[in-house]
Amino acid sequence: MILTIFTGYKSLSDVQLMELIRRRDDNKAFAELYRRYARLLQGFFFRRLGGNTEQASDLTQDTFMRLWSSRLQYSSGQPLRTWIFTIAYNLCKNIYRRNLHEQEYLDTLATDEPSAEDNTPLLLDAAAFDKALQYLLSRLNESQQMLFELRFTQELTIPEIAAILDIPEGTVKSRLYTLTNHLRLRLKAYEN
Repeated sequence: MILTIFTGYKSLSDVQLMELIRRRDDNKAFAELYRRYARLLQGFFFRRLGGNTEQASDLTQDTFMRLWSSRLQYSSGQPLRTWIFTIAYNLCKNIYRRNLHEQEYLDTLATDEPSAEDNTPLLLDAAAFDKALQYLLSRLNESQQMLFELRFTQELTIPEIAAILDIPEGTVKSRLYTLTNHLRLRLKAYEN
């Protein structure tokens, strides 16, 4: 089904669109929010759930269904992007809980960890760095992976991340510091 969006809706802010949805059940405002966030959410789910396109699509739809069904609980003082990613984060947590055995399986894979402690000069390209980074990210626990995703892939701010994870901003900062320091040390061979 293709929804036509009037150009007037494109000029409205996220909060204004959500107010139209809350007060009038405005389908066109909802369609505009979908247009703005569906692709972003699908990429988020795709990366968080191991590249499963079908599951990413399903969870994107679930996110918007939850947004619609809880539209009356939305507070216009809350940034919509934060609210949407809170819904998405919670859906991911549910998937993680149901698929806990998957992490154990991933831990048994790939016994050859890239060595960042080798001091021999290496000629490394971006592909090798990306592969090493992806490997290290796959070895992180779920909360560290989510933190990396929200900060560096989705480029959310510290306050937005704190709201999504429901933790203090200082905790977000310290966890980010620990995470980036860990990654920096493990990827030291790739500095140059």
